[in-house]
Amino acid sequence: MRPSILGNTVASNRDASVGPWSDDERARRYDCPENGDFYRSLLTRLAAHAGPFEGGRGLDLGCGTGFATEGLVRAFPGVAWEGLDVSAPMLARAARKPSLAAIPLRHAAAEALPFAAGSLDVVVSNFSWHWFGAGAGDEVLRVLRPGGWMLVSAPLRHFSSAEGNRWLARRLHARRGNFRRLGSQGLRIEEMASLLPGEVRTQRLESVVIEERFPDAAALLATLESRGSLHAIFGADGWEALGERPAGGLAFEWHLGLLHMQVRP
Repeated sequence: MRPSILGNTVASNRDASVGPWSDDERARRYDCPENGDFYRSLLTRLAAHAGPFEGGRGLDLGCGTGFATEGLVRAFPGVAWEGLDVSAPMLARAARKPSLAAIPLRHAAAEALPFAAGSLDVVVSNFSWHWFGAGAGDEVLRVLRPGGWMLVSAPLRHFSSAEGNRWLARRLHARRGNFRRLGSQGLRIEEMASLLPGEVRTQRLESVVIEERFPDAAALLATLESRGSLHAIFGADGWEALGERPAGGLAFEWHLGLLHMQVRP
């Protein structure tokens, strides 16, 4: 049976979450091997020391085109996984992947999850939480059973001395009047411990750094655009006019928070 893509999108916080992923071309650029390697590497770090999850029902929240979903199925094959995303084009690409043929995919928003209270055993958000609205934490807490788990990897707001980060920061500072500061730019590590507003225990919270190398600034910008990162900084537009771009290779660092949180039994 093919995955079911349900048309129950909820109109909530759409300026931040739908914008970068609302058309087929953006979903195509996102769904590339390089991004697959990046998101799978994040999931490997997030899944380390987790569980064991040997059964029950799990959700890949903000699954996109299914990079993390594929990894979760391999890492925890006993769990009945589902994927959920607010972007129909992203889900359409996930539905065409043979590795996800048996995985139900739901078209909905993180702020209004189409699940009964206490019906899930584990919820995973792999580099997607920064796109969600304020109600996402309440919804995840609602659908998790007592003793259930939430695993999150999310970008952190953090200074980096890598040349790619420093170049981008200089250009952003020079154009700081041309874009809106959005919550999707990233979290602070201390904010991650309060993502679920209820009786929960933080079992693991740490920050890690992942470095990527790019042949030039154009390649760096293309990758950031494909992941929605430039939209997260600038909103819908404005990033094209960053000005002079350095020649030669650039290193870029991602500062990430990894969270394992359990609902109190």
